[in-house]
Amino acid sequence: LLSSLCLSHAVQVSAVEVITPEEMFVENGTDAKLPCTFTSLEVISSAASVSWSFQPEGAATRISFFYYSNGKSYPGKDIPFKDRITWAGDLNKKDASITISNMQFRDNGTYICDVKNPPDIVVKPGEIRVRVVEK
Repeated sequence: LLSSLCLSHAVQVSAVEVITPEEMFVENGTDAKLPCTFTSLEVISSAASVSWSFQPEGAATRISFFYYSNGKSYPGKDIPFKDRITWAGDLNKKDASITISNMQFRDNGTYICDVKNPPDIVVKPGEIRVRVVEK
């Protein structure tokens, strides 16, 4: 009996739930705020982090392009969004949103928002399919 009690305790993990819209339409040349919020049963700790990646339309691989941790943004250097990304969230308010300025047709694709808040673990990141349309 004791061993089964320990086992059930070890399996119990809490999860972060990431919430994003499924699809967004953005006018070419405008700024897009990509909304990403989350729920967590744990206090938002200094170890909390957010990473964003992008899977271009028709591509099989994802490009990691933004990381946020400890109050600092780390945009990728050689990325399609160089110098166009701004942190728009507030982890204390459970908001992990970013803004991408001057959206282009080449920015069409799926954006993945992944939130970690140890000891919570993410089960499924949020995904937004972005379609850039003519003004």
